[in-house]
Amino acid sequence: MRLKEKTHRKFVDFFEKMSRMYQGNEFELAYSDIQRETGAASVTLKRAIQALEVDGVIQVSPGRNSRYAKFKYLLEQPVDNSVGNNQQDQVVPVEQNVPVNNEASIKNEVNELVNLVDQLRRRIRTQEMAIALLQDRVAELEDKIRKQ
Repeated sequence: MRLKEKTHRKFVDFFEKMSRMYQGNEFELAYSDIQRETGAASVTLKRAIQALEVDGVIQVSPGRNSRYAKFKYLLEQPVDNSVGNNQQDQVVPVEQNVPVNNEASIKNEVNELVNLVDQLRRRIRTQEMAIALLQDRVAELEDKIRKQ
């Protein structure tokens, strides 16, 4: 049950983002929401969740019904609440800190935009295929009508 590295990274990033959003607490999500955000097929989604659970990245428990599950991201480091006490020991000039954080955040934003564009491309391709199928079906129906 091995996932491709890109798929594995996509799901780890997704659950890391959701964990940050829920401040490290357990959160409940619909499988369809995860599928929509990651752009994965339902089979891939199930395999990815199982693989991440086996790898110890997430903990999964049943949700309110079969379409939901509760997740706990296990890799995140706990936030230290005593930062205010040690603030004098960890003073870093702003000029040194900003470019590194800014560069990292720009890279993260670019990666996120690339992922979003990729998801949109997949959705457009799916819509194009659906339209093509509908056009074929309409053509068949028109042929049947003409023959009668």
